[in-house]
Amino acid sequence: MGELHAIRSVSFDTSFLLKESSLIDKAIKTLARDRIPCFLTSTVVSEIEQLKVWGRISPDVHKQAMKRWANAHATVIDFKNQLFSTAFGKICMQSMQRYHGAQPEHIANDCRILVSVLKNGVDLFLSEDFHFTSQVTTEVIAEVQHKACSEYHQMCDTMLFSIDVTTFLTAYNRGSIDLDVVRSNMKLVRKK
Repeated sequence: MGELHAIRSVSFDTSFLLKESSLIDKAIKTLARDRIPCFLTSTVVSEIEQLKVWGRISPDVHKQAMKRWANAHATVIDFKNQLFSTAFGKICMQSMQRYHGAQPEHIANDCRILVSVLKNGVDLFLSEDFHFTSQVTTEVIAEVQHKACSEYHQMCDTMLFSIDVTTFLTAYNRGSIDLDVVRSNMKLVRKK
């Protein structure tokens, strides 16, 4: 067993809640069983509702996402200070562009989600989107933390790990994750 990190709280990405996989339900059941606090950002909630309204997901997929949200007993979180949220979001977008090669208009929501998760002290973010699960993203997280921690001291010491469901199920054991497993499963993925 490698270096263990106790999980205080978990947040979910839109891609995680919408993925057609029984592994997602297994992960949520595990978190609920171990009473790990779970959260969704208001951006994730908004994305799911917009996808439903615009017909980009079926009513069944929407219903499944809502059921997963309920089964995880997830609470909605946000970054209330719009001035700082916008400023940190811009730092995130610049960093995502530099490290991932992603254009700001394609990752604005990703950055809103990331900034809210960091501000609220979440230490595990579950996603199926490589903008979050790539090894490159650790650099983005570090840059946002560095710039933000002078205003929000709780962001200085937080450790946020962003992983996919397969990595989570492999690394998780009774309220902790094996950081060696997490690091070995992170791929160096960058947008072409």
